[in-house]
Amino acid sequence: MTLLLQHISYGHLLPAAHGLIESHTDQTKAHLIATGAAMEALAKKFGGDAQTWKVAGMLHDLDWDKLDKDYEAHCGDTLDHLLQTIKAPQELLGDIRAHYQSKYGAEYPLDTMLRKCLYCVDELTGFIIAVTYVRPSKKIADVEVKSVTKKLKDKAFAAQVDREQIRQCEALLGISLDEFVGITLEAMKGVAAEMKL
Repeated sequence: MTLLLQHISYGHLLPAAHGLIESHTDQTKAHLIATGAAMEALAKKFGGDAQTWKVAGMLHDLDWDKLDKDYEAHCGDTLDHLLQTIKAPQELLGDIRAHYQSKYGAEYPLDTMLRKCLYCVDELTGFIIAVTYVRPSKKIADVEVKSVTKKLKDKAFAAQVDREQIRQCEALLGISLDEFVGITLEAMKGVAAEMKL
């Protein structure tokens, strides 16, 4: 099945995306950097625009630190306002909202590879960070694919992570869980210093 990859580029927003992360995030900073790197790697795998996909990954949870874990408000007006400060196209907001399928799925379906990848990788990058924190070294360089997949089977570990959303990589992206974890993990290792991991 061939999907529309992306019909608008917002790679020019990359410097602004870095600025927004620096200005508006604290707890989610590593997650946003990780997701940006993973999306860039997935774009290369699936033939998307690497910078566009990276920007979407970097900004997808930009509002989270300001919302005090208010799931209802996530990806709503606060995010819209933050994106307006950098004159982001509405399509970027749509791509970001699509990762929050339980709220925005009807309005913003997973109808591009960018959206499908962001939906699947969002939970995975956070999970890999959690796996890193329990390594004796607390260094992502010491995390292996098998460590991640083993922890995914342990439902008590990082219990809030939606494993099914990660496993959707097989149906939505047509790649195995091991390959998906491998691509994401290698991308995250490439930005380890930026994530302070």
